[in-house]
Amino acid sequence: MEFHAVSDYGDIGDTDRLAEVMAAHPPEVVYHLAGLAAVGDAWNQRRKVYEVNTLGTGACLEAVAAAAPSARVVLVSSGLVYGHVDAADLPVAEDHARSPRSPYAASKACAEILATEFCGSHDIDLVIARPFNFSGPGQGLGFVTADFACQIARIEAGLAEPRIRVGNLAAERDFTDVRDLVEGLISTADRGTRGAAYNLCSGQAVAVQHVLTTFLDAATVAIEVEADLQRLRPSDMPRFAGSNALAAAELGWQPQIPFARTLADTLEWWRQRVREEQNLDG
Repeated sequence: MEFHAVSDYGDIGDTDRLAEVMAAHPPEVVYHLAGLAAVGDAWNQRRKVYEVNTLGTGACLEAVAAAAPSARVVLVSSGLVYGHVDAADLPVAEDHARSPRSPYAASKACAEILATEFCGSHDIDLVIARPFNFSGPGQGLGFVTADFACQIARIEAGLAEPRIRVGNLAAERDFTDVRDLVEGLISTADRGTRGAAYNLCSGQAVAVQHVLTTFLDAATVAIEVEADLQRLRPSDMPRFAGSNALAAAELGWQPQIPFARTLADTLEWWRQRVREEQNLDG
């Protein structure tokens, strides 16, 4: 299967350009992942988040309708569309009401609603994937595991003082390795029911403190921990986890990579990246 990244050709909000690309490379499946994904940054750029994540989804679907109406569309949303979920309702399933509590989550919920309306009126074959927290080698900054691993790698290399800055360590999140997530998206495209939504998650909540402790134990130097108020979000859930029962039953998908391996691979990836940057600078 040949893959084409629309970001290599133009802007997600440019319907005409998207349709031109799709006409030149007729897709069987459109994986719509384009968007602003750093949840914390979204508080400071609310308008842009809606323009890219919500209106960009509309532009993508308009292009599909114009140039690739027979393609299957996988809309990559987010588990955060559920908002604050009572502990009794965890792990949260797909039939739980959407109640987003952040600009990022709201932009994704709006994208889902827009897609449902659009596909109903244009007969587009669309399925929704709702990843929860994901991490792994190659993930950029703005996400907790990548931020921790990058800081530690830079400290080990002598590029930063031996102090790591952290936000809310008590929060518990549902982490999935990005490599498992890729398999989940492919399974969603291959076997997902038209119009349905699927949680792609581990089903387990892990404390951010555990992530930090694991990294600190693996570090080659002693590192102090310092609270950073700028890393705290205006609205944050103490515990959040999703149910992957529907994905397991209908898609045949469950995560396979242990979280300990995810963290080890992430830290090693950042160490290698720091080494490469030092070689370039030297």
